[in-house]
Amino acid sequence: MKIIIEVKFLIDNTMNKKYKNHGFAKFVALLIIVAFIYITNSNQDTVIPDRPLSPDQKKELQKQKDKKAGRVRSAKNIPERVYENTIQNDKYANFLRSGKKIIYYAYLEDCSEANVFLDDLEKLMKMYPETMAYYFYYPDAQKRTTMVTCAKPGTTDCIQNFLFQNCSNNMCIINSQKKQILKISSSNYRQAFDKIYQYKNW
Repeated sequence: MKIIIEVKFLIDNTMNKKYKNHGFAKFVALLIIVAFIYITNSNQDTVIPDRPLSPDQKKELQKQKDKKAGRVRSAKNIPERVYENTIQNDKYANFLRSGKKIIYYAYLEDCSEANVFLDDLEKLMKMYPETMAYYFYYPDAQKRTTMVTCAKPGTTDCIQNFLFQNCSNNMCIINSQKKQILKISSSNYRQAFDKIYQYKNW
């Protein structure tokens, strides 16, 4: 508003004081207006605010940004202490250096529900064999009394214990390249496979 007032004042002064010739004054005024429009449009700092986005629009915009950046918002970082306290002799130590993502599922070997889930999931995975180009598949049958130990003396923060704490009731995807883990509900094999397929490029 301040700029417009100053321009109008300049136009009025130009027309009334400096130039008595009406036609020439109009020409000068036109030049000033054109210059003002040019300067305003060429100013890169001038931002015209958009309409506020709705919550759903914000979520969709964030999803698009995450997808473009290769992020999965529900994925969690594997703590650095897990890397520091996992040595070569530890069970699953290779999970932290894998060239592919790992589908890991720890389940009780005598649980019929878990076994049915895995049978159905594996049948579905065989229908989409290209999926295995992105993953190592590691179903891990557990006894009801499973010993969890770390090879490094004096620690309980190795990869085996980390998986035991995070993936006992969930299927997990470990992405060693990003040092992240993604938990997937194992209650529905179709939903689990959808997530596996969806995140194959993660």
